[in-house]
Amino acid sequence: MKSAISAAVAVIALGSTSCGTNDTATRAAAAPASTARTASASPRPAGTGPLTKDIVRADLDTAAADAGMPANAPDYARTFEDAPAASPPSCAVAFRALGDETAPLDFARFKAVVGALRAREWQQSGGLREHENVDGTIGDALAVLKQRGWTIDAKYEAATEGSMVTLTAYDQTCMKKHLPGPPG
Repeated sequence: MKSAISAAVAVIALGSTSCGTNDTATRAAAAPASTARTASASPRPAGTGPLTKDIVRADLDTAAADAGMPANAPDYARTFEDAPAASPPSCAVAFRALGDETAPLDFARFKAVVGALRAREWQQSGGLREHENVDGTIGDALAVLKQRGWTIDAKYEAATEGSMVTLTAYDQTCMKKHLPGPPG
């Protein structure tokens, strides 16, 4: 079942990839976070109750803002928000920041957003997996974080035109309900 969930998450993330967008509004740098927001990182009491999509959305958005990431790409997020009920994408919440010359997005910001999520009680599962380019810079990286039945796949991808950070959070119970079972 775990491999089926991983495969579905990969399909969701890859199927929702949108290259070539030129929406400058989505690339505007987020305003620096206030100390008040950092002090109260999580929008709910520690360790209580289930996580709702709204809580997870708030965690993704505020962690990204705290890390100085550009704003969420609305077309990417809408793919999940407008997904048909009872489909695997309906079980997920997504955030994608696109960097460019005016709002650079580097590996340090990726590590900062992972750190901001950890400050919101998301537990990193395994280490940060990163791959270096020939020139020694980080070309891509992946971190997996978990909390109360949810998993976040945090990905960093460097590109010559600009880099990208994608945060895809999915409700594990919901995914199990909406994935096809094993054959036969």
